[in-house]
Amino acid sequence: MNIGARCGSCNRELLLVQLVQSSDGFRCPVCGFAFAPAYATVAPAVAARVMVAQAALVTALAELGSMTGDRLRLDRAMVVDPVANTLPQAEAEEPGLDRRGRAHWWARNAAPQPARTIPHQ
Repeated sequence: MNIGARCGSCNRELLLVQLVQSSDGFRCPVCGFAFAPAYATVAPAVAARVMVAQAALVTALAELGSMTGDRLRLDRAMVVDPVANTLPQAEAEEPGLDRRGRAHWWARNAAPQPARTIPHQ
């Protein structure tokens, strides 16, 4: 399973699996932003542990669910909330703004883009 992430600098989407090579220095593969400058040598191993733990949890929950069917219903909040509470809150940002609210060089003076609609067929 892939865990999605987003760069705090360029705001590009990436996958956690893209960061597990310690030789890459735990940086954004697009802009080079260092995600954990003081921990660049150990952060890739921690990211790998996160992916293993997520896969183990999902597999174990599916296995337990297949054994119990509808006879046992786990409290979803008790499973999900402790994980969600360890993650920082995602800020609703305008695309093109950096973390300090200033426009990136590529977004300055850019005309707003019209919303696209997808026609139904």
